[in-house]
Amino acid sequence: MKRILAILFFALSIGTVGAKETVTIVYSWTASDTAANYDRTLVDEANRLQDKYTFLFDARPGAGGSVAAHAVLSNPNMILSTSSAFFIRPNVYPNESYKIDQFQELMNQCDARFVIVSARYRSWQQVPTDRPLNIGISGMGTTTHLVASQIVNKYPKLQVIPFKSTSEALAATLAGTVDFSVSFAADTRPYKELHVLGITGPDSVDGYASLVSQGFDANLASAISPYHLVVSANVPDEKVQEWRRILKKAAQSPSVLNSYAQQNCRMATTPDNQLQAWFSAQTVKWERLTQKLNIQK
Repeated sequence: MKRILAILFFALSIGTVGAKETVTIVYSWTASDTAANYDRTLVDEANRLQDKYTFLFDARPGAGGSVAAHAVLSNPNMILSTSSAFFIRPNVYPNESYKIDQFQELMNQCDARFVIVSARYRSWQQVPTDRPLNIGISGMGTTTHLVASQIVNKYPKLQVIPFKSTSEALAATLAGTVDFSVSFAADTRPYKELHVLGITGPDSVDGYASLVSQGFDANLASAISPYHLVVSANVPDEKVQEWRRILKKAAQSPSVLNSYAQQNCRMATTPDNQLQAWFSAQTVKWERLTQKLNIQK
């Protein structure tokens, strides 16, 4: 009997030694998004590079990113994959969201612009002002909501329709369910039937005229979204540093650098020792921009 127990304890000890700690990257939007595919590639590469952690991917869309954010706050082994909507949502719906200072920056990856697209209209000159229209966004209290609100200012009969992601809003535009949607430029390029009516940022890009140059609010020049990873402020600094080291190395691999998401946004270059300052600056920037652009709830 003692010999049997000894064998069992030995087997259990081997299992314990070989066990990896699980870390889940939680994406705020729908699993079919371009950025979700980037996260999957990042996870695969991070697992290939080391044996201490098992990185997993999970998508938890809903409530403008709040569902995923609350999941990460309740689990110290979760990482939130999000966008500028992370900074905007608490300013629009403070009672239904989270507090930004409950998080800390892990890594920022790149910046991407938004476009207004339509399958029905090729230019703003074709858009009627005397009948109901609608525009799809990736959720209330998000950056796409902020951008859409400025289109509503010029087209007051335009109704904002929330979806769970930019990809869902884009699919509705392709299907003719909505007249317009706010999307990332990269996601629209495969569809020849979609027409880009304008892009955020200070200037025209890839032949897309900026919204600012077409008479929309000048603050849209600043509406360029960062893609970044954050964790709970309660995660120990040593673990944050270790995760960052692994994920930064994974992000530099050819498989990740050649991913669709990475090829279609401007890479971020913030040094590690300036990440929290960047996080604070983004918090202030998007709070001010939300106030200036006055999102219509």
